[in-house]
Amino acid sequence: MPDEQPADGRSRRRLPPEVRREEILEGALAVFSELGFGRATLNDVADRAGVTKGAVYHYFDSKEQLFIALLRERILPHIEAGEELLATATGSREQILRELLARAWQHYQQPGQIELAILAMNELPKIPEVGRILFDEVMERGRRTMKQALVRGIELGEIPSCDIDAAAAVVPYMIMGVALGHRVFRGIDPLTISAERLGVAATAVLLRGVGAGGDDGCG
Repeated sequence: MPDEQPADGRSRRRLPPEVRREEILEGALAVFSELGFGRATLNDVADRAGVTKGAVYHYFDSKEQLFIALLRERILPHIEAGEELLATATGSREQILRELLARAWQHYQQPGQIELAILAMNELPKIPEVGRILFDEVMERGRRTMKQALVRGIELGEIPSCDIDAAAAVVPYMIMGVALGHRVFRGIDPLTISAERLGVAATAVLLRGVGAGGDDGCG
């Protein structure tokens, strides 16, 4: 395939398809975050990625499909890692749940993940058909993993009894909320707490409740 010419006329070196596709996804995240999904165009994405609009269409049929791919591919690896942990782990269910929570926190510390969460919150209510696809394919899977970990932990008496369905829905949202709050107010909040300390505290609170003792950061 010949080198593509972006809108500004600069020559682009030939790249493997998976690398070019990733550049387009990165460009889409930046453009959608800055302009909003409704205002952004595929021309904007192409310009940001340094490719032609035709190159964008080579990988994605529409702006909606590009948005779905962006959200799906940035979140699914985290969901799949949790499923694998639950399927292969040999520790106690409390240990597994603690690891799931720690991984969820680390997920939001990765570059671009908070921006993606903010983008999803701002844009998905405006395009419910896309939101439904992402919920069915991604969020439900994560919720099932959390529910399985909670159910087994309660059965073994390792964690307190609770409303399983509600807890499986609430816990991921709570982790995301803490991560979002930390990002939004860092530099403003006079209480300076590192992301690492917040992650430990959030995990402890979700496992044991406020006032949990020990070395969890909540004693």
